[in-house]
Formats: sequence, C-alpha cells, structure tokens
Amino acid sequence: MKNTPLNEIAKLLGVALKASMPVAGFQIDSRLVEPQDLFFALSGERTDGHQFLKEVKARGAIAAVVSREYLGPDEGLVLLPVDDVLMSLQALAAHFAREGRAKIVGITGSMGKTTTKDFAACLLEGKFRVGKTFASYNTRLTLPITVLNMRGDEEILVLEMGMGEAGDIAKLVAIAPPDVAVLTKVGLAHYGALFGSIADIARAKGEIFSHPKTKKAIFYHGFPGEARGKSFSLDCRDADYFFLGDVVQERGGEAFRFDLPFTQMHVRSNFLAAVAVARSFGMRWEEIAKQVPKLRLPKMRLEQFEKEEIVFINDAYNANPESTMAALSCLPEPKTGGKRIAVLGRMVDLGPFSKSCHEEVGRFAQKRIDCLLTYGEEARVLSKAFADGQRTAEHFEDFERLCARLKEWMRPGDVVLVKGSRDLRMERVFEKI
Repeated sequence: MKNTPLNEIAKLLGVALKASMPVAGFQIDSRLVEPQDLFFALSGERTDGHQFLKEVKARGAIAAVVSREYLGPDEGLVLLPVDDVLMSLQALAAHFAREGRAKIVGITGSMGKTTTKDFAACLLEGKFRVGKTFASYNTRLTLPITVLNMRGDEEILVLEMGMGEAGDIAKLVAIAPPDVAVLTKVGLAHYGALFGSIADIARAKGEIFSHPKTKKAIFYHGFPGEARGKSFSLDCRDADYFFLGDVVQERGGEAFRFDLPFTQMHVRSNFLAAVAVARSFGMRWEEIAKQVPKLRLPKMRLEQFEKEEIVFINDAYNANPESTMAALSCLPEPKTGGKRIAVLGRMVDLGPFSKSCHEEVGRFAQKRIDCLLTYGEEARVLSKAFADGQRTAEHFEDFERLCARLKEWMRPGDVVLVKGSRDLRMERVFEKI
C-alpha cells in the first residue's frame, strides 16, 4: 500500500531493516519508476530486473527487492534480498488485499474484461471511493502492482483478472479474493493452444468463483460452466438482468431506461455486467444513471476519428473471433458513395481452431464490409474465405505494403476498421496513412 514505511514492508518480506522512509509506490517496470518507489527486480526469459537497478535509482527509487543470489552493486538503493522476487511480490499484495478494508470485485472472461472493469468502476464511483486495475495489469506479475499501489482509503477495488494458462485465475483469486466475482462471455479468445474446448476454457475461467470469500457471482447468461448468482444477457428474459430496448430490466424487480452513449451490442453487454455489479452494492438506478455520461471506452477499443473525410475505427488493442465479428457488426454507415474497408491482422494462439476461426470471420465479413486487407500468415485463410464470396480481398506479409495498398484504396466517405492481435500492433497503420 502506498506510503507504507519501508521497514514494515521489509518485515513482511522477512528482511531486517531500520530505514523507515515511506514508499510512494511499487513497480516492476523500470520505465515507470518514480521518486520514492520500491522496485521489484523480476527475472524472466527475456530480461532480468537486476540489470535495471542503476536506472531505477536514477529515476528516484529508494529500494529494490532482489534475489538473494544477486551479487552485484546496490547502485545506491536499499536492497531487500528474498528467495523469490515474484513470490514476495504476490505475498505482499495478498497481505494488503487481506488486511485492507476494500471490498474486491474480480472480473474475468474471454472478451470485454477491461471495458467491464472501467464501466463498473465508473458506476461505483457515484457512491463509493473506488480503485481499479491500472491499464490491463491483469496477470500474476501485474495484478499485485495494482493492489500495492492503492491509496488505502478505497471502499471498493475493481480488479481485472486475465488468463494465459490453466490455473492462472485460481492463482489471482488467491492473491486478491473477490467479494463479487464477474465472468463476461467465454469464447476461444487466445486459448485454443491450451484448451481442447469452450467447456475447458469455461472451467478455467470459472475459478473466479472458487474462493470461500466470494459471496456474489455475476456471469454472462449461457455460461457453459457451473455458477450460482446473477446472470446478465442482452435479450434473454431468463437472465437476472437484460435489455428491453434501452431499458435494463431486473428480473423480479425494477426496470430503468438509460440514455447510453454507445450502441454497439457487445459494449452494451459490458455495461449490463457493470450495472449488475453496481446493484450488488446497493446502488439505486438514479445513482447509476448519473454516472452513465462519464463512461468511456478504453484506448484502442472502437476509438473513432475522422481524417480527410474518412472515418477510422481503431479497435487494435487485441483480437479474437468474437470480438472481431462484433467490431465488424457495428461499423457506421459510409457516406454516399463510400465503402467499408477492414484491415485485419491474424488472431494468435487459437491452436487447432485457428483455420476454422479465421474462415468463420472471413465468411462473416462478406455481408458487412466491401473490401478486406489482411496481415499475418494465419489471416491468409480469412482473406480467402472473404474472397470466396466474390468480394475484394488482398493478403500481405509485409506491413509497409499493406499500408501502401490501404492508402491506394481509401477515398473520402469511406469507413476503415483496423484490428488484430496485440503482438502485431496494428495501430501502427494510423502512423502510415
């Protein structure tokens, strides 16, 4: 927790230390270190945090948690040697999550985690002091940083929990057990290489409900796993929360009409999950409605801007089959004579499902866009599936050539969607046009 004396932190880590200066913040990324911070020198496959001690000192850090095996210079920092830096980071976060007074909302799912997290935090801020996950810090390495960097006066902490492999959600739940657990829609996303079916993914994601502390569960209606709690759906009246037009209906309870600042269906689903969270904390409909005008989509999620009379949609944060089809479904109408162009990068880590998923997106796009540019080897079948419908498509392995072709195709009045897996950084397209 911010401003905790360094000697108290050292004691929790099993290190004897007299220095009692307050720690302003906690970091694992040397580039984000600020004055009075504590740095955790994590070691990974690609880098070793111990190599950046001189840099973090120059940026104002006062101390670093290091491996006992580190024999290099302290670079002017107070060093806290431990057996395992990552386990110490997680244990410290677990301690403050356990000792803090904030109720924890844990959010996972295959798509919409970050948007749901931001929406839920925004709605709850209408009545409570709220902290939330920084950016998409949702892994075993980064979630602890969010917990540690809380002020300490929060009443509710909204945490995004991501999964890279089986068992990850259970580990995150052990660090920060949620009082309210939320599961958005489950899909293949990036887990095809790790799981054999949607049911396997659902079981792994369902670990969000596994902790004894979790008393309230909120999940997408139709979740193919086992869960007891409140469900939400865009239209199914068997759900506990569902939409009737712009009216949110609470099954067996009240209904309320919202003037929403967005129309995309998958975004409305994220909003509905956030409403269910707010209601679980006793917020009145009127209190929720006052926060709606403040809702904002995260960066690179359907960001829209216009340049030279062309409408661009930056949805390049990441991509999976369902999120890509959702983006294709909600493109604005081009101006008279304009066309819809999609620039789609490959979707990674779909394992044996890769070919069928890319083909499905290609067929889906046939009735929703006029022209398609694809990038990355796996997307070649997406391009072919689209072209099989007598549509215009070109595939590229060279990013510069892709951008050059887009510039040739674009005309005033067009709508251009850019989307792809995070490692491709498809938002670079906007720097080239």
